[in-house]
Amino acid sequence: MNWNRSILRVLARLRESDLKDDGRGSSERAGMLNGMKKGGGADRSGLPVVCLLSALLLILLCALSRNAVFTVTVLALMLARAAVLPIRQLKRVMQTLLLPCMFTLIIMLPAVFLGSPKTMLTVTLKVAEAVLALSLMGTAVSFQRLTEAFRQLHFPELFVLVLDLSIRYLVILGHYSGALLEAVTMRSVGTVSWKHSGAGGILGTTFLKSQQMAQQTEEAMRLRGFDGAYPALNRSRFGLRDVLILSADVLALLFFVYTQLRITAV
Repeated sequence: MNWNRSILRVLARLRESDLKDDGRGSSERAGMLNGMKKGGGADRSGLPVVCLLSALLLILLCALSRNAVFTVTVLALMLARAAVLPIRQLKRVMQTLLLPCMFTLIIMLPAVFLGSPKTMLTVTLKVAEAVLALSLMGTAVSFQRLTEAFRQLHFPELFVLVLDLSIRYLVILGHYSGALLEAVTMRSVGTVSWKHSGAGGILGTTFLKSQQMAQQTEEAMRLRGFDGAYPALNRSRFGLRDVLILSADVLALLFFVYTQLRITAV
């Protein structure tokens, strides 16, 4: 039984080396673990808040849509957008999309036997659209820029702080537990019973490490005079990509209204 090692492998996937496959530059990968990206002026790649709001708008419109034409059209356009991604990003997006769709199909399978196969198909398409929208947003906006978007939307500073620290230290602890698991595996000879695999010790050590890191983080914040303020960086500037995204959102909104009016007319 290797279920306990599966838990560790889930944590081990949240490691720094996994970020090498997402197609971002080395400065973005370093910023994931080491904080804000150093240096210069404004980021002219666009406003992260525009990407975030665009993804949420598409998810909302597809959830409210009663016309399958709108959902299928948006999903097809998103798949076309995903098709032009680098192969590593495309593989990551498809892997993210597969599990939620399979889970939704299994959950909605009784609808087929109850005489409503369209319900299963509709819900699955909407779940696929939502997951794909968030995945594409993740390829365009790094996590540190996403927290910037939350602050620009005036989310509570405590919420942004907890989100930022939680994801950041999940990555660090995932790397730490992965290194422990690799060390235990290399020192194991033959097939080791799950009762003697040391997985409990690894999880316990990781827990103690998390407590130590939490205390060190609190002390460092106190020494640096942290007062709870979590200001937005405001380094991004409105650019051409934002214009294209907003134009696409307007077209999507108009197409949504048109498809809903067609249903009403029928």
